[in-house]
Amino acid sequence: MDRDAHSLRELSSTLREIPGLRGKLGYIWAYYKLWIIGAVCLLCFAGFVVIRATTAVTENWIYAVFVNTYAEVGSGSEFRDGYLALTGYDTKEKNVQFDGTVYFDYAENRGRGNTYYDSFVSFIDAGVLDAATMGRDSLEALGATGRLLDLNDARCAAIREKYGDRLIYAIPLDESYSTELIPVGIDISDSPLVAKYRIYEADCGLCIGANSTHIEAVEQLLDYLFGEGPG
Repeated sequence: MDRDAHSLRELSSTLREIPGLRGKLGYIWAYYKLWIIGAVCLLCFAGFVVIRATTAVTENWIYAVFVNTYAEVGSGSEFRDGYLALTGYDTKEKNVQFDGTVYFDYAENRGRGNTYYDSFVSFIDAGVLDAATMGRDSLEALGATGRLLDLNDARCAAIREKYGDRLIYAIPLDESYSTELIPVGIDISDSPLVAKYRIYEADCGLCIGANSTHIEAVEQLLDYLFGEGPG
């Protein structure tokens, strides 16, 4: 603190000896330009962070996860662009999140010790995840846990009407919920777009997160998967 005060006194004394405002500014720039540049950059960065935080789009039209695929289905992909073209969703208003970087096989190991699965579950519990695609065996096993929406839900009436012949079933582990088969997914194995983009090579299905609030957007994703697709 004393050294800083001494430096300030020295600067003040030196500036008094330099004639004219231009000379004083030239001296300050010559000896303190790195500090000045650093301070300006810091202020600009802080301003950017504030603007970004206050204007960034945080809500979703849909958040879909494509489990265990190496196909190009994420942001910026032709596959996602086709969905946007079909739905007309404005991504400046809300996001369309397609994530193809999640890998777990629930039928094989129940997600034990898998950070991808842990994140997947947290998104379901928080109501963020709307739809997911995965191998049929994995979907059936996961459906028994209650993490997926029961497609008997009244909000899924339109989906059942369109895709009722494709329902995938599971028996809940929670017997207080049901002891009978309930629909937990839609078989998409023969989707033209699954084949076109080689999303999966074997039987697969689409499911809805138990706490999803964007059922209509999921229905549109199913329509897209069974439509002609882009190009």
